[in-house]
Amino acid sequence: MLIRKNISLDDKYLKKLEPLLEANNGNLSAAIRDTIEVADTALIHHNNIDEAILFLKEIPAKEKLNVTIQNGENIVINKTMLEWLFRCTRGRLTDEELVNELINPFEIQDMKQLEDYLNRISRDYQWRIRTSIKCENVSNPESAMVIISNSTVYSRDFFAQLVAHFLSRWKQLDIDHVFRRSNSTQISFKKNTSTSSNEIMPGIRKHLGYLDVVCKELDENTEFWTQLMYTYNVERFNLVTLHRAQFEVFATGEVPDPIKTLERLCKQSVSDMSLPDLLVQFRRMYLATQLVKNIEISLESGSESVTIFHDFKDERVIRNLTEYFSKIFRENGTPFETSLYSSIIVFRFFQGLESDGSDLC
Repeated sequence: MLIRKNISLDDKYLKKLEPLLEANNGNLSAAIRDTIEVADTALIHHNNIDEAILFLKEIPAKEKLNVTIQNGENIVINKTMLEWLFRCTRGRLTDEELVNELINPFEIQDMKQLEDYLNRISRDYQWRIRTSIKCENVSNPESAMVIISNSTVYSRDFFAQLVAHFLSRWKQLDIDHVFRRSNSTQISFKKNTSTSSNEIMPGIRKHLGYLDVVCKELDENTEFWTQLMYTYNVERFNLVTLHRAQFEVFATGEVPDPIKTLERLCKQSVSDMSLPDLLVQFRRMYLATQLVKNIEISLESGSESVTIFHDFKDERVIRNLTEYFSKIFRENGTPFETSLYSSIIVFRFFQGLESDGSDLC
């Protein structure tokens, strides 16, 4: 049965119908019938027209991805497996070759182009990651905020690493802060001209590559570190890490000088360090050596202190250990007094006071 109805179409819809009009020799009714057939087919597997349109728009990207899979450029990987890989490689830095393969520097001139490029490759690879970049100068920014949304925190960290490498290499931007939320990761960047663009920026290593040096060392000396970690585990970490020269002095019954070792690790002279910085570095280093059981520090201005917990019984050992640590604090120049208890050594500092008695060092 043929039913005639009048319809109104704007020019924009007539232009969309032009391919079908040409295919039907200008017959509008035939073109509309073809349109209805296409819409009916599209709606078979979708709940509404918007969902169907979105699916059809994604088809070219999916077809392009299928081509790269067929030619071996990409592979299909289980999502759970990929998340496991991202989680287990978190804290390690990717190679520059991988960054350049995913983010082509020759296609990007400014930050707006970078944002568009990142969102495009995310769509092409079906990553479902959204990137937003905010900065005042898109060509040569002094600072920038990159917001990576959707996906998981492990996927976002990996993606953030690619972006950070690119900005470091081509815009000399380093990471200042990283804010991780449930559905987004915000990374603030600032200009860093003191580090060569060919080197890893310190902020990138701190926030995203904090395990990189460790993992490379494990890869290069696997047998040594495997045995060492096994030994530590079996002995429940009741082992001490001490410089060979210091051990030799301790073995003779004398007290070695720990200052040079601490300065090498801190890359700063002990005498030039502020007392709070020294106490923080002191705690970090000597907890790692397992020389004592625990170290507590108080950084309250004017009443700084260090409380060291140990389980040594021999008074000579305790006395030598106290002198060993005292050498560091004397080098810093802040007067202090020492109190010894059965399993505790306490150093109390008096900034602004001069040593005038035997109780102060």
